[in-house]
Amino acid sequence: MMSVEDNELLTRTDRKTFMGEYVRSFWIPAMVAAEVPERDQAPVRLRLLGEDLIVFRETDGKLGVMDEYCPHRRASLFFGRNEECGIRCVYHGWKFDIEGNCVEMPSEPPESDYRRKVKARAYAAREAGGLLWVYMGDQASLAAMPDFEWLDLPEGHLYASRWEQECNSIQAMEGELDSSHVSFLHRRIDQIDTNNQALTGSYFQEDRSPRWHVKDTDYGFIAASQRNVDDNKSYWRMNQFLLPFYTMITPAPGSALMTRMWVPKDDTHCWVIAVNFRRDKPLGAEELRAWKNGENTHRRTIPGTTIPLENKANDYNIDRQMQKTTSFSGIEGIRAQDAMVTESPGPIVDRSLEHLGTSDIAIVKMRRRLMAEAKKFQDTGERPLATRENRLYRIRAHQVVLDREKLFHEDDGVMAAMKA
Repeated sequence: MMSVEDNELLTRTDRKTFMGEYVRSFWIPAMVAAEVPERDQAPVRLRLLGEDLIVFRETDGKLGVMDEYCPHRRASLFFGRNEECGIRCVYHGWKFDIEGNCVEMPSEPPESDYRRKVKARAYAAREAGGLLWVYMGDQASLAAMPDFEWLDLPEGHLYASRWEQECNSIQAMEGELDSSHVSFLHRRIDQIDTNNQALTGSYFQEDRSPRWHVKDTDYGFIAASQRNVDDNKSYWRMNQFLLPFYTMITPAPGSALMTRMWVPKDDTHCWVIAVNFRRDKPLGAEELRAWKNGENTHRRTIPGTTIPLENKANDYNIDRQMQKTTSFSGIEGIRAQDAMVTESPGPIVDRSLEHLGTSDIAIVKMRRRLMAEAKKFQDTGERPLATRENRLYRIRAHQVVLDREKLFHEDDGVMAAMKA
């Protein structure tokens, strides 16, 4: 159970809020690179941490991310002209460069220096790993980018997608740190996957109440669940939580690796960005087809939008007959199933009404760790460790079968396997 007051602190990310200032001290993944406009093309809108922004690319190729609203009379710069290394408001012709400087103010007398006193809020932006990244903290002192192993992969080794979810980002991310639900929400009742370690495999059905072991790390923590699979063996699943909103879930053996990002769009909506990758070889045609079709780690969206096809408005296309014969939930697709259970409590769940059990240990740990890190940042102003030692992000999720009496962190090989 969490107090109403702490729940407010945890879930609000506007400027000058407790959690909002902490999250702004990190580089933030904002959209897929394919969504970013080309040079001199029209800007696109982006809502991030409760702020309405525009994204554009200048004539020389540099990226601009700034407040959507012109500082003159607050007209939307989405309707502006992207021309000659700047965005020009069509209301009075004021023009701004990517740093927010007003470079032209044609509605004022030629001798006026008023433009030097006006600045639009603008943020540093970079492209890496198939994503657009934005830094919304102190622009005079940028943090280090997270050094994920997939940031510098060649084309063809990585696939990224983005969709939105109708609930607070913390709420959405909690489903990712709850391994016990796999035995129920994602269960197939008509068959069991021949791959024991797949989410619909036998390991998740033979032992439906895993034991939790959470190991703190400098980047966040390892959320390890232990399931008994025979008289003397245990199946371990080591998922990763990385500050402030990243998760790595163990893939089925042989599958591409994955990182997922739960980014606040505002307090009641979030962006989910998923990246799958292979370091050793290009991605296969069949797995790309599956992801583009919204299978496994990605979601199908309504064409031209970031809204999933299966959503709250259509009850996630639940099929009650399928619920009786095929699927425990009656909802097609693991991502849609997860969205249903995290969106259905409302946009911001009242955590003071919860009754938590042993299966919620990792979720409780995540909430407390975020609160503690944000409090430290508020009290000291010291930049989070992961933004200074960015190679901390060079890790992976992992799974393994071990002798029953051995804990995962006691095996050197297991710990080494989680280092990228």
